[in-house]
Amino acid sequence: MSTPTKPSFSLHIRELRDVLKRRNASPAAMVGTILHAWCTQAYPGLTSAELPVKRGLLVDVHVKTFLSMLREQSLLDAAYWLSSAYALLREDVYRKTLAMYFTPPSLTERLLGDLEMQGVSFDNGSFFDPACGGAAFLAPIAHRMQVALKAQGASPRKILTYVEKNLFGMDVDSALCALSHQFLKMALYEEIRAARREPTFRIMPGNSLCDLDVFFGSIDVLVCNPPYRKTNKKEIEKYRDNFDEVIEGQPNIYGLFIALSIKLLKQNGVCGLVTPTSFLSEQYFSKLRGLLMKEAQVLSIGMVSDRSGVFIDVLQETALTLLRRKSRTRTSQTKAFVSVVSRDGSYLNVGSCVLPNSGSSWPIPRTETDVFLLKNAATSKFRIKDYGYAVRIGTFVWNRDKRPVYMSAAEVKRRKARTAVPLLWSSDIKSGGILRFDGAKKENGEPCFVDFGDMAHRSIIRRASVILQRVTSNDQSCRLIPSVVSKTFLKKYGGFVGENHTVILEQVVAKPALMPKQMAELLGCYVIDRYFRCISGATNVSAFELSQLSLPDPAQLKHFLARGVSIEVASRMAVFECSNIPVKARSELRI
Repeated sequence: MSTPTKPSFSLHIRELRDVLKRRNASPAAMVGTILHAWCTQAYPGLTSAELPVKRGLLVDVHVKTFLSMLREQSLLDAAYWLSSAYALLREDVYRKTLAMYFTPPSLTERLLGDLEMQGVSFDNGSFFDPACGGAAFLAPIAHRMQVALKAQGASPRKILTYVEKNLFGMDVDSALCALSHQFLKMALYEEIRAARREPTFRIMPGNSLCDLDVFFGSIDVLVCNPPYRKTNKKEIEKYRDNFDEVIEGQPNIYGLFIALSIKLLKQNGVCGLVTPTSFLSEQYFSKLRGLLMKEAQVLSIGMVSDRSGVFIDVLQETALTLLRRKSRTRTSQTKAFVSVVSRDGSYLNVGSCVLPNSGSSWPIPRTETDVFLLKNAATSKFRIKDYGYAVRIGTFVWNRDKRPVYMSAAEVKRRKARTAVPLLWSSDIKSGGILRFDGAKKENGEPCFVDFGDMAHRSIIRRASVILQRVTSNDQSCRLIPSVVSKTFLKKYGGFVGENHTVILEQVVAKPALMPKQMAELLGCYVIDRYFRCISGATNVSAFELSQLSLPDPAQLKHFLARGVSIEVASRMAVFECSNIPVKARSELRI
């Protein structure tokens, strides 16, 4: 049987869910029963995991099929699929609260290989995973310890003792702790049989963000795929004592785990993290980036190229990041090596990038050509504000705002809503700078007008503007999709309001460097799009990132435009005209 695909694995999960309902069993009982049968067949003599076993489940054909699939995988692959099955069999709310998404073995191996290249020896020092559910890192680390110690001639008993003393994990879910403990025993099965004893591994149930203060500064190597979701207000207060220096707004919990990783490491200790990419750029991670530049050396960042294939049941752009906790004598460092990593663990070195230490976004190249682009863009001091525009987010939140809305201009006229103005949505913004709004009723049911009760309300924009879609992805041909709200439009309607999924560049000076139509064209240019991709680690086109977008010198840009070239060509000339970029790189950027 071949390795499962996402669709085939989803089918397994649907079938196992049906079995749970028919037999009134728990997810823990399902994975406990499958694990017990697996160990009985392939690892005879091992003590069962501390999970419930319901033998009647094994008569079901779907359970037998899933067990057969596991038996045909490698141990690490099978452990990944069984852990993922437990997560997906749990209730949606529980799974999302704990953010139970596990690292595929190919990326685990890639990260551990990167650690080895940074000088980490698996036969020396302590290793810890503060979110160890499923032993995604613990089992392959145990295997590497086993190989390294065997090469030195260590006895099976010595190998088991070493792993017991130097490999630790913690997870908030007790069933995942039990799974992790059993997977470690399975990984060291040969040694257990030869030594005739089963080790007791330190896999501790608990909340790592609260329960590890006594371990701060004591770990040599840390590896982790932390949970990721937004924290709530109650959680923030619980974590503030340990993480106040990185808390900003309602932070994503994985940012706290990154900070925890640095706190747990000894000086010169190293950690490898599998996380979303949003910490590289989003505003709520500004304090975290500042802490990392102060307390750690960013050794490398691997940008995973396959957004859809990394985690089951979630779309997430992913980074593999290696950090070293600075020693007191280590000098400040602002460069990191970047690679693009495929889901199978293969990677392409991109080059080094400079990381600002101000808390602003980290520009991370996605391709080798981006290195040259970032080097040149870093010399530009010009931003959107220097072109005469202010960045605003659309203020109307459709599922919260209680102000009157109208489906068409005809309804506005019929209701005599004299202060109603157009409500512009992301769906009104089309490629090529086109705004699709005629006041007619929409097929998608979105309201066309909103009434704030006062034409002078601060949410109503009455000046010519560029409006952009706020949610885009790297899968799209352009990340910045702008349209123009013209003076003619404003004269007709008196102003407009943006829905919350729009970003607005409002003209705030009488004579901007570029008029809105040209400004929209500039944002759609190839080099600007490439640079934005390098400073954006999330699907949101945020005001924070847009405000840091490096733009060409407007005077130089207008000089090239005056020569009769298009703004697409002018933008490239303005960015690269005076640089020493190799000819090959220029051709790749269509210069």
